[in-house]
Formats: sequence, C-alpha cells, structure tokens
Amino acid sequence: MRRLYIGACCGAFLLAGCPSHTPKTTAGLGDQLPLSPGQYPGTLVYKSPNLQAGKYKFLFVDDADVYRAADADFGSASEEDKARLAAQLTTDFRNELAKRKYPLATQPGQGVVRLHLTLAGLKESKPVASTVLRLTPLGLGMSAAKTVTGQSSALIGSVTVSGEMFDTESGEPIAGFVATESPIALDITSGLGKLRAAELGITRGADDFGDALDRFLNRHK
Repeated sequence: MRRLYIGACCGAFLLAGCPSHTPKTTAGLGDQLPLSPGQYPGTLVYKSPNLQAGKYKFLFVDDADVYRAADADFGSASEEDKARLAAQLTTDFRNELAKRKYPLATQPGQGVVRLHLTLAGLKESKPVASTVLRLTPLGLGMSAAKTVTGQSSALIGSVTVSGEMFDTESGEPIAGFVATESPIALDITSGLGKLRAAELGITRGADDFGDALDRFLNRHK
C-alpha cells in the first residue's frame, strides 16, 4: 500500500486548482488558523510550522458539515440542497482519492490524518441567461477566453469549500484551506440549473485536490 506523506497534503493546499473567485467567508477557519493567500487566486491556506513529514500513513475523510454562522451565504438553496451538496462533497473527495489509490482510513488512529470538509457557501447560476449567452458567437468567444485563464463565466455559480486536517490522536491542526470553485466557463451544462455549477465545482475541487497530491508526489493517474 502506498504511504501518504502529510507534506503532500499540505502541498496540495499550496498548489490546489485555479478557483476564479475570492472566498467571501472562511467558514470560521480564519478564526482558528492564521490563513494566508495561496499560490492561486481564490485560495487561503495554512500549514503548521511543526509539521513532521512522513509521520502519517493514511487519510480519514469524515462526513462534511454545512456552515451555519451569520456570514454563511447559500442564496435560496434549501436545507435539502445544502445537505445533498455536503454529502456530495464527502463522496467526491473520498472517491477521487480512492481512484488514485491513496490509502484511506475508515476511522481515526495512529498515523492517520483527519480531513474535515465544510460546505461554506454557494452562488447560484442564472440558468437561462448563462446558457444562452454561451451559445452565441460572442458568448462562446468570451467563455473560451475565460477557460484558457481558468476563470468561470460571470453568470455561472460556484461553491466555497473549507477543509482542515488534524492529527487524529493529538487533535493538533496540521493544515487548512478555503477555496471557491466553479466549472470551466465553456461547460454549457453548468447553466442547466441553479445549483448545477456548484455540483460541478465540488467535483472539480476533488479532482484538483487529487491532481495536487499527484504533482507533489510525482505520480500519474
């Protein structure tokens, strides 16, 4: 079984994705950890100065939470929508890491890092306007340009996710991140429903996280 070094996980936060929006909330993580801007726009990250690389062998991805404080912004999403997206967040991250054959634990223990994810916010798409705009020659041209730069269309929604990693034995925070993710601008399906972009953003975020781990460890899918 492949060993998972926590340095790789922290590297993932520093290298993760290309979110196109600056997070409007840290989901309370900024009150607990000294977050700072990541390598890419739209990311805030933390890495413990006491990190001991090689100490950890497994990741335990527990069930994601929904952020409930006053600065949470989920638009008109229902409680059922938020619960469904939080469940998808858990499933997509677990599945992506398992697909890449990273060692996942089913419970806390020695040498295990807990990754706790939180659905921090949502921006709904404007379905008809965003799809029609991208179907026009001008709209397609603008979307293609945004795709090249890793940006999303202005009418496409997004999802904000926070994550924190702990030593499951000591409870010590090891790393953390907050990021806002959207589908690529040229993805026409993201305009088919108010929350479709958030769903695709979660999937993209899980894939970005996996890509970052792979790059750090010089692995390939």
